[in-house]
Amino acid sequence: MQVGRSRGVIYSRAPARHMGVTRIGPTDISSPPPAPATATVRRCAGIAALSLVVACAQPDGSRVTDAGTPLPDGGVPSTAQMVYMAPVKPGIGTRGFELVTMNLDGSNRTQITDNDELEFLPHFSPDATRLVYTRFVTGSYGDPAARTVIATYDFGSGYAKTLSVSQDDGDGQGVWSPDGKRIAFMRARGYPGGAIWIMSADGSGAAEVAHAAGSADDMQWGDPAWSADDWILFVVGQTTNGCFKTRLDKIRPDGTARTKVTDGGPNCTPQGMEQSGDADPGFSADGKTIFTSRGFPQAPAGAQPPTIERKLYAVSSDAWTATKPETDLSLLSEPSCVEGVPKGSPDGLEVLLFRACFDQPGLRSGVFVTDTAGFHRTFVADGFGPDWNPR
Repeated sequence: MQVGRSRGVIYSRAPARHMGVTRIGPTDISSPPPAPATATVRRCAGIAALSLVVACAQPDGSRVTDAGTPLPDGGVPSTAQMVYMAPVKPGIGTRGFELVTMNLDGSNRTQITDNDELEFLPHFSPDATRLVYTRFVTGSYGDPAARTVIATYDFGSGYAKTLSVSQDDGDGQGVWSPDGKRIAFMRARGYPGGAIWIMSADGSGAAEVAHAAGSADDMQWGDPAWSADDWILFVVGQTTNGCFKTRLDKIRPDGTARTKVTDGGPNCTPQGMEQSGDADPGFSADGKTIFTSRGFPQAPAGAQPPTIERKLYAVSSDAWTATKPETDLSLLSEPSCVEGVPKGSPDGLEVLLFRACFDQPGLRSGVFVTDTAGFHRTFVADGFGPDWNPR
């Protein structure tokens, strides 16, 4: 995502529309190309091939890992904590989202920010002492004239700090390095397709890593994530043979070894709809598995275009090949929804995500948790953009 561009939608226009979806590049499209030979697999057998510890339900209701190790009964323990964007002040629209920390059982809830600015996509530092997030100085999500900066919050002092030098640079989507000493982020000004920059955690030494070439297969970048094994993952908008969609690439922090990780799936983006392909990726704790929001060219059940169906998918972080396995983790009993911004838990057994479904009246949208096999969805809180406390 490029902050400040209308590449996604938030809840100010419709109560149940997704605001973390990448809409980068054009939406005009011709006939889709033939589907690749990529294998899409389901559940435990497929995820085991990704080297991911998975929690697989047994006929008696108990859970075991893919290696057969029993897991405790119940879901996520109450001591597991997250930070997320909570709709504290709905009367002022998207600017009413505030940063909140909370245990997943609803206990120990603490509001971190209190203002009329949008704080967007918070992330815990690896030592859980700080947050990094995008601060909307003016405007809000989807506003082309919005001005954004990278900011941090220190739990020890209780103070927030703006790291970006200028409000005009369009800095956004900050993510921590594995050691917590650096922050990668997207910069808009001077880069029609966006650029990845890195700075020290105190805001000093900002420098470019790489930027989108602007060519048909490298049109726009966004949605960075930084893995435990020191790769920066990002979304790439591409048009190939008239087919626009988004894929995932990764690159080393020094700008070397750029590698294609997914091709975004077989589907092209229909005219006037949100983009097909990958968005909002997150890593497993060991960096070996990527959870992504895979977009499909149809509206979710009960919804209308331009909203599209987005499913939770898992892929390995290895280089893409035409036969690389991809695992569909959408809920079998209700697969046609919008799911995004997934984050793997520190223990490797759970995934936090945003979820919205539309096929029944009264369905809640917001932050949910699931296991890494996708067997359930448990509502946690109204809001968006969750991240786990790593401690």
